[in-house]
Amino acid sequence: MENEALLTAALDKALERIHRETGLVGGVVDVIRGGKVVYTYHYGYADRENKIAPDQDTLFDVASTSKAWTVMLAAKCVDDGLIGWDDPIQKAIPWFTMPDPYEGAHLSMRDLASHRSGQPGHDLLREKILGDRENLTRKTALLESNVGFRSKYQYNNHMFIVLGYVVEQLRGGMLWEDQIVKYIAEPLGIDPIRFRGMNTDMTGIVEALPYHSDGYVATRCGRANNYHSAPCGGIRISMKNKAKWIAAMSRGGVTPDGGRLCSEEQYRQIIAPVISAPEEDCYWLKNSSYSQAWINADYKGNNVIFHSGGLSGFLTQVGFVPGQDCGYALSFNTGGTPAHMVARAIVLDTLLYGKPEDSYDYMIDPWLRDRDERRAKLEAKGFGKPVTAQTHPDLAGTYRHPAYEELEIRQEENGRLRLVYGDFAAWLQQEADGSITGYAGAPDVLSPNTVELFLEGRDVRIRTEDSDLKLLFKREE
Repeated sequence: MENEALLTAALDKALERIHRETGLVGGVVDVIRGGKVVYTYHYGYADRENKIAPDQDTLFDVASTSKAWTVMLAAKCVDDGLIGWDDPIQKAIPWFTMPDPYEGAHLSMRDLASHRSGQPGHDLLREKILGDRENLTRKTALLESNVGFRSKYQYNNHMFIVLGYVVEQLRGGMLWEDQIVKYIAEPLGIDPIRFRGMNTDMTGIVEALPYHSDGYVATRCGRANNYHSAPCGGIRISMKNKAKWIAAMSRGGVTPDGGRLCSEEQYRQIIAPVISAPEEDCYWLKNSSYSQAWINADYKGNNVIFHSGGLSGFLTQVGFVPGQDCGYALSFNTGGTPAHMVARAIVLDTLLYGKPEDSYDYMIDPWLRDRDERRAKLEAKGFGKPVTAQTHPDLAGTYRHPAYEELEIRQEENGRLRLVYGDFAAWLQQEADGSITGYAGAPDVLSPNTVELFLEGRDVRIRTEDSDLKLLFKREE
């Protein structure tokens, strides 16, 4: 690859600075051209404590970049005449409905895949509600919308779980994981591939361990393990194998042997803009639209198709340039840093313009200023005073929401009140303005992981970070 030394130097410089500022642990960057990896870069550690470096075979949790694989399964269903992009999903699951009967009767695969269902994230739901994908799909009938159907882009992981269940039903109950292997991994020669929450054999496989930065220091953290939510972000794969996927997408969905993952028409449908979306990262990316599990935008005058993925311990970027047979796949095992955004810009500049810029401090500096401003605001806020059985004697109890089911506010031995919902637990504090906030663990500069409580008689409303909805939980007597 031309200017390989300049690309390496730019990555070294930017990532070392991010490491010093945020504790970035490790990652892998691959550049694809002509259907193959032409450049690879390994940074830091897959396992910091044991000083194990990542390489091309290290498995990363690639989070929401998995969504495009779910959409490819949907494209295969369309190619096989099982459903159309704009057919109601009731064609696959006749019992499906939503709170608004019109939405329930018209929600399509295109709606699911482009985040235009009218529902906000509802991510808190998955802290407790498991069961199976059918159960999670049935919960959709009980989840409130906050905007009109097809009126606004709102990122929604839940709808991709529904999409995963739809393709399972269209294939006679064949599991999403088995379809991923049969229709994508095997045609592309991808092995190994693993899935979130599945107890599979990891013999001989080096995994990137998850770390999370609070903006300043990175520490080991837990790994997302909800098996049933895998269609929205549950693939675990190496960058070498992720590059095979991007190589195929950069060539119009063509596999190494000249076959196709889907027809040319369905490939066009996948990457065509559906709804206007925020300009991700706001660095040279303009005219952004969400397609179907891909963002379609302009980068310095070039059309780029891309998507990011983020979990508490991982950040991933993948993308390709239509018609230019090139792309990239990169992943870092540290949440809460700008490494993936900066590395993407360095790679795109090299792919499209022959060399990277002299410095990417113009991207890093404002990110660091925003980090410091957030910390200052949190410190100035003071985090309020603990909510206790003495300050709120009637608050402890069990509350219920039709979809979210039970939520508990418990009085602990120290007298403090704590909100517990499945795997989510938050100490309650009363802020200076009288509002009540639940903090899960120590307040974090970049991802405070909070909920807000609003008292309504003997009931409570809960507002999460991914929604402006105030969900009503009614007290059980």
